[in-house]
Amino acid sequence: SSDGSLEDDDYHATTETIITMPTESDFLVQMEGKPKCCFFKFSSKIQYNKVVKAQLWIYLRQVQKPTTVFVQILRLIKPMKDGTRYTGIRSLKLDMNPGTGIWQSIDVKTVLQNWLKQPESNLGIEIKAFDETGRDLAVTFP
Repeated sequence: SSDGSLEDDDYHATTETIITMPTESDFLVQMEGKPKCCFFKFSSKIQYNKVVKAQLWIYLRQVQKPTTVFVQILRLIKPMKDGTRYTGIRSLKLDMNPGTGIWQSIDVKTVLQNWLKQPESNLGIEIKAFDETGRDLAVTFP
């Protein structure tokens, strides 16, 4: 601009929203007791970009009465010597009321950043969402 305040084109940024749907992981085919899992494949196009925000959206089925739901998001890893196959990402306790199901957003920015730095560590995630009676409320595939 001619008044000397801010130069018009000094700062450029291109932002992009990428939505990725889960598939089944090839790695899981070889595992006993296959967990309920979602595998996200990322294009090399986003590998070197700065991640500003990464959210995992999960749909929880409707409940018939007010209930507490326990949600666990686990990152699958290659089995360790003691048999451990996952590490915890996030645990939530939600109160749900009867009616339609709900969408719940979970911050997974750090997990995504690690996957992009080390793609071989991306074996997928497991989603668990149980009500007080043990009913699984997470919808991972239509």
